[in-house]
Amino acid sequence: MRHRIVSGMCALFLLLAVASVSVGVAAAADAGQYADYTATGNETAPAIQSVGPTQAVADGPNGTAFVWERIDGARPGGYQIAVALSSPQENLSVCARANGSLNCTSVGPNGTATLTTPGITGLDELSVSLYNTRTDTAIDRQPVSLQPIQRAGDIDDDGLNNSHEVVQGTNLTDADTDGDGLLDGTEVHQHGTAPTDADTDEDGVTDRTEIQQGTDPRQDDTDGDGLSDERELSLGTNPTVADTDGDGLSDQREASGKTDPTDADTDNDGVVDGRELTVGTNPVQADTDADGVADGRELALGMDPTVADTDGDGVADGTELESGTEPTESDTDSDGLDDGRELAAGTSPTTVDTDGDGLSDGREVSELGTDPLASDSDGDFLTDPQEVTWGTNPNSVLTPAWVTSSLLGFLIGIGLTVAAIRRGWVIRLSTAARLFIYRYLELDREILEINREIDATDRVVEADSADIDVDTAAEAFEQADRELTPDAHLVKLMLQAENGRLHQTDIVEATDWSKAKVSRLLSRMVDEDEVVKIRLGRENLICLERAKPPAANSPHAGDIKPPTPGG
Repeated sequence: MRHRIVSGMCALFLLLAVASVSVGVAAAADAGQYADYTATGNETAPAIQSVGPTQAVADGPNGTAFVWERIDGARPGGYQIAVALSSPQENLSVCARANGSLNCTSVGPNGTATLTTPGITGLDELSVSLYNTRTDTAIDRQPVSLQPIQRAGDIDDDGLNNSHEVVQGTNLTDADTDGDGLLDGTEVHQHGTAPTDADTDEDGVTDRTEIQQGTDPRQDDTDGDGLSDERELSLGTNPTVADTDGDGLSDQREASGKTDPTDADTDNDGVVDGRELTVGTNPVQADTDADGVADGRELALGMDPTVADTDGDGVADGTELESGTEPTESDTDSDGLDDGRELAAGTSPTTVDTDGDGLSDGREVSELGTDPLASDSDGDFLTDPQEVTWGTNPNSVLTPAWVTSSLLGFLIGIGLTVAAIRRGWVIRLSTAARLFIYRYLELDREILEINREIDATDRVVEADSADIDVDTAAEAFEQADRELTPDAHLVKLMLQAENGRLHQTDIVEATDWSKAKVSRLLSRMVDEDEVVKIRLGRENLICLERAKPPAANSPHAGDIKPPTPGG
C-alpha cells in the first residue's frame, strides 16, 4: 500500500512537470471539458464548490478578496487558500498555481482542503485546480483574485484607513459607504456618525442634511422639545430651538394643541400664546370674554380679559369704552350711581349732575327720590335744591303756597322794621341787630332788581308790578347766601341807614370784624373818596360826603360831638 502511494506521488510530480507545457490548456478548461471522468456509483462528478483565502479581511470588486500584505505566523507572501468540494471522492487533490509555480495538497474525506499560495512574491493569475490523482486528470479549476493591502493604507481615499474601514464594516473601495453624501472618514472622525447608515439617528433626515441645517445627526430630537427633527422640518419650526416663535411654549406643546409654533401670537390679539395660558385667556381667540375688546387691549388698560364686565357695573367693557365710561370703575363720575343704573335711568354716567340742578344723580335717585333728569321734579316752580335747602318736599306740588306766604310775611316784616329805624321809631336796637336788617334791606333791593329783569325778558309780569315773584326771591336768597355783600358796600349801607354817620367802633361791633380789618377797609375807602374819616377825640367818625358835619373843616373839628346812632 505504501509503495502504491509513493509510486502514485512520483507519477503525480512527473505529471506536474509535464503539465508545465500542457497545463495552460488544461487549466483553461471548465468542468464541462472533463467529461471523460466517470465514477462508479456516482451520478455527479466532483467539483470545486468554493475557494478563498482564509486571511481575507474584506471583499473587493469583481470577487477580489483583500488580505493584509503580511500575515502573522505565515511565511512572507504565502496566503492560505481554503477549498470546499461538492461530491467529494477518493484520490482527489487540489493545486494552487501562481506565476508559474504550483503548490498541491490532497483533499480530505470531508471534501475540504487548505493550501498555501506558491512562490514568495506575486499573486498574478492565481488559480486552484482539482485533480484525480488516480487517473492524473484535471477535473475542475477556478481563478482566485487576491489583493494584498496595507493596514494603514486608504484604498478609497476617504480619510478612513483600511484597518478602520474593516473595523467599521465600511467598503474599502467606496469613499461614501452609506451614500449619504459624507465621506466615511468625515463621519467617523468629525461627526461621530455611522458611515454605514445614511441616517444615524433614524429621524428621517440624512446625516448630511442634518449637518447642513445645524441639527445633530446622532439625535433624532436635536433641541429636545419632543418633536423629531423630521417633524419640525415638516412643520416649518426650527429643530435646533425648543421654542421657535419665542412665545414661552415649546414647539411640541404648540404642535399638539391648536396654537401655531411659528407665530408667537396665534390669534393676533397683542398677547403672546405663553402669556395667554398664564393669565387664563384663550390663545386662539382674540377676545376671550367676547366683550368687544381684544385681550391685549384689556390687559393694557387694566381690565380682566376673562370677564366681560370687569367692574361689575352691568355694562360690558366694550360698551363702556364706546360710551366713554371707565371699564374698571363701576361709578365713572362718582355720583353714587353705578354706570349700569345710570344708563338704565337715562342719566349720563360721565356727569355727576345730569340735570344741572346742583344735586348729584346718586343723591336724587337713592336719597331724595327726585328725578335726576329734571331740576324741578314736582313741577311746582321751585327747583329741587331750593326745596331741599328750605326743607320742603321736592316731590310735592303744594310747597309754593305756604312758602310764598312765609316769604311775603318775612319781607313785609323786614320792610316795617327798616322803616321804623329810618323814622327813629326803634332807637334801642343794637348795632348788630341793625346790621342784620341792613343785609336784608339790600337783599330786598336785589330781589326787586332781578324781578324787573325777569319781567322784561319773559313778559310774564307787568313791568311796574310791585309783587315779588317767589321763584325770584328764592333765587335771590340762594345767590345772597353764596355771594355775600362786599365789605365796602355793606359799610356804605350801614352809613346810609344811620343818616350817613357811624363811629368806627360801631362798625367793628356790628360786623364782628377785627379792628385792623376795619381800619384797613376804611383807609382804602377814604383813599377812594367813598367815605370821610373825622377824628373826634380818641375815636373816628366815619361819614358819607353828604353827611359830613359843617364844622369838620374848622380848627375846632376835634370838639365835634359824635352823632347819636340812628339819629
